[in-house]
Amino acid sequence: MSPDVSPSPERGAKGGLKTFLTKGWPTRLGFSLGKYLPSRLGNIIANLAARLIVTFKPDVYWTTRANLRHVLGGAISEDELDRSLHRLFRNAARSYYELFHNVGRGILDADAFEPPVRMSPETKAYIEEGIASGRGLMILGAHISNFDLALIGLSLHIPVEMQALSLAEPPPGFEFFNQLREQGNVLITPITPRSLRDAMVRLRQGGVVLTGVERPIGEGDEPVEFFGATAHIPTGYVRLPMRTDSLVMTIAAHYEDGAYDVVGNPPLEMVRTGDTEADAAVNLRHILGEIETFVRRWPDQWMMFVPVWQDTDKE
Repeated sequence: MSPDVSPSPERGAKGGLKTFLTKGWPTRLGFSLGKYLPSRLGNIIANLAARLIVTFKPDVYWTTRANLRHVLGGAISEDELDRSLHRLFRNAARSYYELFHNVGRGILDADAFEPPVRMSPETKAYIEEGIASGRGLMILGAHISNFDLALIGLSLHIPVEMQALSLAEPPPGFEFFNQLREQGNVLITPITPRSLRDAMVRLRQGGVVLTGVERPIGEGDEPVEFFGATAHIPTGYVRLPMRTDSLVMTIAAHYEDGAYDVVGNPPLEMVRTGDTEADAAVNLRHILGEIETFVRRWPDQWMMFVPVWQDTDKE
């Protein structure tokens, strides 16, 4: 796994799982094992990993539990929350195994992945509409289900190369994941002034740029409303389509009936009245509203292992 975990000060787990996972070698070890493990054994190990997390409750357990409570609401019972959390970790462990297993075997056919990555006809039509407009298309994704494998599958469905904006200065574990993501028709560019300029040029030339929107990154996060509470998550991405007059499309992948299905909403026109700050706030609310709908629909597939709300560590 590669989640960046911010440990709870109340739990006293300074460093902990975050330090372990971002060393790089655990991710490479997992890749080496997943590459060769058959599906049956891989899923058994994934289920065991989930059981170990919910049994021993490391820092990632409490952070993810608090995030999930925000999504499911305060009325959810403790037992229901625990069951949802167990399903989430089981889904996460299976997703990482299936990413390693498919990419490790060098498969570059979304339909041949095990399980396959499919795109709904409506989503395909929305993407084709955005590209055909010639204005550029910015795809904003939610961290749901196997979003890494879905990114590769999505890039294989799209006839043009995508630029994906990722974490700036990623630690070793994330660098390796970026290498895996580039197996498809996608260019991974950690966020820097240069990569942002390149993204603007790409959009103005009618190209496709993609990034995730609801994962906190620390420096640069701003307070915004997310699931009815103040969250500190990135917001700067909204200025790219506003400055380039490109279309925006929100997208997510989810696991169902033995496949990963990529679904998206119709392309959005950004509000541009001339009041930049007000327009940005309106556009952010619209975008995050669509992301919230995705997460509410598949809460036990929301792979968010870092604190999204300030009270996350108080779980």
